[in-house]
Amino acid sequence: MNLATTEVKRAKLRFGLLTGAVALLVFLTLLLTTLSGALIGALVGALEGLKTDGLAYSDTARDNIAASRLPVDTVDAVAAVSGVAAAAGIGTLTTAAEVNGEAVDMQVFGVDPDGPGAPSGLTDGRLPQASNEAAVDGGGVAIGDVIVLDPSGVELTVVGLLRGAQFNAIPTAYADLATYENIVTLSFAGLPFVPINAVAFDIAEGAQIADVSAAIESSVPGVRAYALDDAVALIPGIESITQSFGILVGLTFVIGIVVIGFFFLILTVQKLKAFTLLRAIGTTTGRLALSVSLQIAFVVILASVIAVGLVLLAVQGLSTGIPVTLEPATIIVTVLAVLVFSLIAGLLSIRRIVRIDPASAVGAR
Repeated sequence: MNLATTEVKRAKLRFGLLTGAVALLVFLTLLLTTLSGALIGALVGALEGLKTDGLAYSDTARDNIAASRLPVDTVDAVAAVSGVAAAAGIGTLTTAAEVNGEAVDMQVFGVDPDGPGAPSGLTDGRLPQASNEAAVDGGGVAIGDVIVLDPSGVELTVVGLLRGAQFNAIPTAYADLATYENIVTLSFAGLPFVPINAVAFDIAEGAQIADVSAAIESSVPGVRAYALDDAVALIPGIESITQSFGILVGLTFVIGIVVIGFFFLILTVQKLKAFTLLRAIGTTTGRLALSVSLQIAFVVILASVIAVGLVLLAVQGLSTGIPVTLEPATIIVTVLAVLVFSLIAGLLSIRRIVRIDPASAVGAR
C-alpha cells in the first residue's frame, strides 16, 4: 500500500493525466450506453411495456405493428385458441395534435385498459376508463390537460402519465378502443370498418408461449403470433440501432482498457531497475504486484467518479425530447467491467515483475 500511494503522490501529473483520459473514456461509455437505452426505449417502449405475453399481427405486416391490419373479429378467433387465457385488440396510428398550444406528431394507441395489451409505466394518475380519456408519455403534458387531435378534432383529457411507453420516439397517448375507433373514423372518412393492428394475448397457466403462438398461426388464417420479446426485437431498424451503438460502446471500452494496460506496462518497464533493487532487498513479488493493482484500482475508481459526475451533468443538459436517465445498474456494471478488465490488462505489468531476477541487482542503478 505504501509503495502504491508513495508513487502516486510523487507522480501526480502522470497519474492525473491518466485518470483524466480514463475518465473521458468511461464517460463516453456511460453516455453512449445511456443514450442508446433511451433511444431504443423511446422507439419501442410502447411494445416493451405492454402487459401481455404475446402479440399477433397480420402475416403481411413484416413484423411491424404499424403495417398490420386485422379485422376486429380476429380477437375472438385468437381467444378461442387452446392455451390462450385472454385476448384483446390493439390499434395504433400517428396523427397531428395540439399539445399546450404547440403542434406535434402524436402516436395514439387504442387498448383495453383491463385486458392484455394495457400499458405499464404509470407514474401518476390512472389509465383511461371512459371515452376521450388518455394516459400519455411525453409532450410535456400534465393531468387535466386536453390534447386536440387533427384532423379528427377529438379532444383527449389526460388522466394519467406514463414513462417508458413511447413509440417511434414521439409523444404517445393511450385511449380505450372505443375512443380509438372514433378517432380513426373521423380521420379517415369512408372506411368500411376500423381495423386493429394487433391482438394481445395472455397464455394459460402451464402453457408455453412458443406452442401457443404456433397454435394461433395454425388456427387463425392470415395471422402471425410472437412472444412479446420477439415482437420487440423484430421491429424494423431496432437491430441495426442496437448493433451500431454496441460497436461504439465496445470500441470505447476496449480503447480504455488498452490505454490503462499499456500505461502501466510502460511504467513498469521504466521502473524495472527500481523493482529489481526492491526484490534484491527482500520485497516480495506479491507486494510489487499488489502495488500495481492498487494503482490501477485507484485510477479506475477515481476516473469513474469523475465520469459519473460528467454524465449526470450531460444528461441534465440534454434536450433530446426523449427521457434520458442514468440508471444505477448501468453505472455499476460499467465501472465493474472497466475495473475487472483493467486489472486483467495489468497482468502484462505483473508478468514483467514476476520475471525479475533479484541477482541482476548487482548491475542495477
